[in-house]
Amino acid sequence: MTVDKIRVEGDERIRYEYATLNGRKYGYLLSQPQSGNYRATIFLIHGFPDLSMGWRYQIPMLVNMGLRVVAPDCLGYGRTEAPDDYTQYGHKAIADDIKALATHLGESRIILGGHDWGAFLAYRVALWHPDLVTHLFTVCVPYSSPKKDYMPLEEMAHTVMPNFGYQIQFASGELEKVVQSKEEIKQFLTALLGGRTPEKQIGFEAEKGVLLDHLMRLRHSRLLSEEELEYYGQEYSRHGIHAPLNWYRTRKINFEDELSIVGRKITAPTLFIQALRDEALPPHLGKAMSKQIPRLDLKQVDTAHWALWEKPEEVNAIISEWLKDVAFTGKPLEKL
Repeated sequence: MTVDKIRVEGDERIRYEYATLNGRKYGYLLSQPQSGNYRATIFLIHGFPDLSMGWRYQIPMLVNMGLRVVAPDCLGYGRTEAPDDYTQYGHKAIADDIKALATHLGESRIILGGHDWGAFLAYRVALWHPDLVTHLFTVCVPYSSPKKDYMPLEEMAHTVMPNFGYQIQFASGELEKVVQSKEEIKQFLTALLGGRTPEKQIGFEAEKGVLLDHLMRLRHSRLLSEEELEYYGQEYSRHGIHAPLNWYRTRKINFEDELSIVGRKITAPTLFIQALRDEALPPHLGKAMSKQIPRLDLKQVDTAHWALWEKPEEVNAIISEWLKDVAFTGKPLEKL
């Protein structure tokens, strides 16, 4: 069955809006029922290398459920401001921006969803602003609680998490030196989306990162249409890849911020959709979540990292059923 999705160009069901939040300009997608009436507002947070349009398969479904959908381009991406200084990308500061966007839209309570870095950030929004988030769902990235002891990225990747080796490359600054033009950006995105060379060589390994020797020979990934890849290339060309990669340079900043919330629990009802073939995030990483999040539902899909696009019908069914069973149980939500 074909799943309805937002078109990247000329789709009247969405509009781009802008807001200045804590002194930083954000762009975001807004979509809502044609009647203008909605039962709640849901925020959707994307990860890397993605954009607000990464939720194109989910937005129509959520609007059809009577929700107003807000999908920001995160700091450093697309139509949002992109500071060069990595210290501005700490998760507490960006969680505060999400809270400010809700306030800007007249909302004191929201449903929150996230994928990839957006999932990690969504957990942090729920920790820093528990009164804001009524319900939380995340895709692919399991919860990792704030820690009282610091482990540098290099040590983590070389010992307990070799599958995070790619993050060393992402944080190093080396990729920005070779990925600059729009065509190079499109090939970079293709590498991360599973593109292969004519000889079937891959363009990305979790332990190493992007395989630069293969980069310009990669063929188009089936996960994006030509029109969608062109759109992504155009949007990433606004700032280049340095700013989005700043998210991989904030480990120490986030650790220091989170010392004050070590031990805090996520109290909102939470759905975690785990991708069983995610190279960077193998299933065993989610085993401890039920001990850390008291009100957790865990579902699994047989996909790699891009579950939102690989099996949108299955992912949408999981999200919609969970919202019906947990969020929309006959008791009206507070007007969000």
